[in-house]
Amino acid sequence: MTWRLRATLCGVTWLALALRLPGLFANTFAADEALFASWARWIAVWRDPLLQWQPVDKPPLLFYAQALFYPLLGPVTWAARLPNLLASLLLVPLVGVWAWQLYRRQETAVSITILAALFVALSPLAVQFSATAFIDPLLVFWLTAAVVQMPRRTAVSGLLFGLALATKYQAVLYAPLLVGFAWRWGWTWPQWRRWLRGLAPVLAALLLWDVARAGADGLWSAQMQNYGGLRLIWSWELWPRALAWLNLGRWFWGNGWLFAFFGVGLLWLYWRTATGADGDKRTRADVLLLLFLPAYALLHWLLAIPIWDRYLLPLLPLIALLTARMASSIVNRQSSIVNRQSSIVNRQSLFFPLVVALLLLPGAWGGMHGRFPIGGQRTADQGAEQVAAYLADAPYGTVLYDHWWSWQWRYHLFDRRVYVSWMPHPAALTADLRAFGDDGAARYLALPTTAVAPTAVAPTSVAPTSVAPTAVALPWQRAVTAAGFRLSPEFTAGEITLYRIYIPTYNKP
Repeated sequence: MTWRLRATLCGVTWLALALRLPGLFANTFAADEALFASWARWIAVWRDPLLQWQPVDKPPLLFYAQALFYPLLGPVTWAARLPNLLASLLLVPLVGVWAWQLYRRQETAVSITILAALFVALSPLAVQFSATAFIDPLLVFWLTAAVVQMPRRTAVSGLLFGLALATKYQAVLYAPLLVGFAWRWGWTWPQWRRWLRGLAPVLAALLLWDVARAGADGLWSAQMQNYGGLRLIWSWELWPRALAWLNLGRWFWGNGWLFAFFGVGLLWLYWRTATGADGDKRTRADVLLLLFLPAYALLHWLLAIPIWDRYLLPLLPLIALLTARMASSIVNRQSSIVNRQSSIVNRQSLFFPLVVALLLLPGAWGGMHGRFPIGGQRTADQGAEQVAAYLADAPYGTVLYDHWWSWQWRYHLFDRRVYVSWMPHPAALTADLRAFGDDGAARYLALPTTAVAPTAVAPTSVAPTSVAPTAVALPWQRAVTAAGFRLSPEFTAGEITLYRIYIPTYNKP
């Protein structure tokens, strides 16, 4: 790899940083992010370093990585996003190195390398997931690094794959791809032994950590219980699930037309690979990528796996490589028609990445501002952080009843004096208020604004007023009334209205 190409990859990485940095400070926590970050805070303050008392169902590497930043930066939400931000930035040149590793003998290797890195830098899916506290961005980095290290550093590759497993068990889905590339590189049994020696220490550490959590359920069994098990989908789910996954897939590009173009180009690439139309330019890497992509898609389509956007992230490096490969085929075909001189190819090697970058920029810009319903978003917590700030100075013994945002409260009220009481249904709230409601402690109820009040309540700290009569008939308000109490709206932020629970004057002794 020449110094110019290295410098270009560095420039693309700086572009990726510019697109990702705003979300680091502007995004709010979705429920899963808040839960993971709260586990990291338990580790950081050394109150539960092994997470023995937390309902952990994921391997802990991300949580320990997040915990490293809290003592340095304090309890700020963006501290939990830094590991993923760093991983997402390193992924950009890493995919470029992978592309060069696979296609460096081709005339358009420079074009493929730059275009693959640009795609990772500009993909809206990649941009919006970079500044989040989800597990998957770090997982994708470890998996890609494990494949890139396979040709020369087999033990390091095994170590990196072990780190991927210590981040999320779904890393095992990449195992067939690693086996395929091991076949491509012509691995022998001694190389496999070195790879396993790199993997073994990480697996041993993960097992010891799980055993050390005395009395805790095994991670795998806990994950299966929370996941609900796996099954084949029913016949009536085939078409809706296919449409749902395709709808999410377009966010690789942020544009439905680009998604459709990629689909057509992918079919064309399948045909050229199957018929050997590229001649000696066809590589085993093409075959492996083109086999793994539909296998991964079919697995997530035909098994009753939740249709979540983050499950598409492991495909990001593969989509980047295939997009670059398609562009290189166009370059080769056009250059053979127009002129076979290398100067034509060199000019087009720079032209096509520029064109693709311009096409991807609108989607990348929207991802930078969190405009798409994927990954990190500005309003992911629906206002929970502001409500928690309102309650930050509440006296000890204050109770917050909640049904929807308990994981956000777990993080934002982590070191506060508010006790969060999760209510499974309105009847439970009625029973709790009848038993404990007159103990003198301040009590609040958080409800969705759109489902509770006919009009939004402006953020306020003035004396509470009575609830509008038209809202009393709703289930949660009826539960409070049935217990002999009344509600008064006190603060609204985003989609959450915070109500204060009072004992009516006529009920006081």
